[in-house]
Amino acid sequence: MSRSAAERGASVRRALSLSVVQTLVALVFSFGAVIIISHLLTPAEIGVYSVAAGLIALIQMLRDFGVSEFLIQEQKLEQALVRTVFTINLAIAWSLGAGLFLLSGMAGRFYGDPGVTQVLRVLSLVLIVLPFGAVTQTLLKRNLEFGKFAKISLSSSISRSCAAVGLAYAGFTYMSMAWAALIGTVVMVVGCALWGWRYRVTGLGLRGWRRVLRFGSNRTVSDIASQLGDQSANLVIGRMLGMADTGLYSRGYGIVNMFRSNIIAAINAVAFPAFAREHREAGTAPQLFLKSLVYLTGVSWPFFAAGILLAFPIIRTLFGDQWDAAVPLMRWLCAAAIVGTLTYQCSQFLVALGRVRSVTRVELKYQLARVALTIAAAFVSVIAVAAVQILVYVIATALYYRKLCEYEALTLSRCARALLPSVWVTLATCLGPAIVVLWPGLVRDHMLIAMLAAVPAGCIGWLVAVVLVRHPLVQELHRAWGRLRAYSRGVGT
Repeated sequence: MSRSAAERGASVRRALSLSVVQTLVALVFSFGAVIIISHLLTPAEIGVYSVAAGLIALIQMLRDFGVSEFLIQEQKLEQALVRTVFTINLAIAWSLGAGLFLLSGMAGRFYGDPGVTQVLRVLSLVLIVLPFGAVTQTLLKRNLEFGKFAKISLSSSISRSCAAVGLAYAGFTYMSMAWAALIGTVVMVVGCALWGWRYRVTGLGLRGWRRVLRFGSNRTVSDIASQLGDQSANLVIGRMLGMADTGLYSRGYGIVNMFRSNIIAAINAVAFPAFAREHREAGTAPQLFLKSLVYLTGVSWPFFAAGILLAFPIIRTLFGDQWDAAVPLMRWLCAAAIVGTLTYQCSQFLVALGRVRSVTRVELKYQLARVALTIAAAFVSVIAVAAVQILVYVIATALYYRKLCEYEALTLSRCARALLPSVWVTLATCLGPAIVVLWPGLVRDHMLIAMLAAVPAGCIGWLVAVVLVRHPLVQELHRAWGRLRAYSRGVGT
């Protein structure tokens, strides 16, 4: 039994390493693209794409219909069931793509900007292409084959980032990001054909379709509620406050979103199949969830806390003074993300254990509260919209942890004790950046020097604290150091 547990841990660790490395490389390209595009486009132009992308994100939840999670959590997966999932996914995606193309004009008129219509028509083509690679990617994740998955994702991310920058420089404005999304999707499908050939779908079918639809309908309600909440700020601000404020909010959320859509997404890509496998084989998924949460907070809490302190030099240095109004937005949204970290893996954990309806109920409650609070805050200002997201995540945390406390390993007292080292690591990380920010005139008169001092100081504080408080992350640092030494000795010989 112990050897089996060790083997499971090693495979999860290897998959997570590959996922994180792939994500970090993609992050370099995507972050570079964001910086360049922020200098090439105005807040209003980025606002147009943000609104359209928000609408697409909602539609994507319908397109997926929860089938990817169905494939991952299914106990015994047969080829006939894979064909059924592909058939359902294809039918839904093509219907949504055609409907979006036809109704895009209405969306443009609703927001009073024809650019929204143009972007939606291009993004509707993404829905037509995407199903031909979606199932293959899901099967790669189910089997923790993140080497092949990384090749596919990297190819797609790099091509999308390069295309966005090139098209923006060529004068395509907000359409550059739309065309880049389509190019990235096409590259992803080609990558699935090259590296995921073993998991290709060999035909159509409808065997077991009732079971797929039953799972998908429950999961889709939850996913739509989640995306509606996530995109509510862009959609509400675009309608009530205008495209310029939407662009500012998008850029203020940019650092948080980049961390969520890259680092946290990389962890979640491994976490969900790992939770599902741990539940199937050993019944110890709650313990794995708590361990994952401690690791996640040990990285994300210091990152977001430092983002609060360094919001002004980050925005000014990376994006220029035309985005200064996004600084307070970034501070509020980083604070919200600190609370939100507690919930980022909750839905994956509960779904992996088969509790889809519990997730649906929680998501409906807190996302409806989010939409209502966002609309109310938009009557005040865009800053109020950012600030109210803290309350949203407090509500979400309360709702989710009522469910988690049903497991003995996840009682509030145990979670609090496990997370205490992450609190100390966060405080230590912020010490150096706080001194730099509070030093009279340093940030204002010598911004680049201040950044070059604050970032290394934060990293050193994090590393020292991880070792001193014996945060569980120190075990991973020891393993990484051991592998690096072994590799260096191998190269030397």
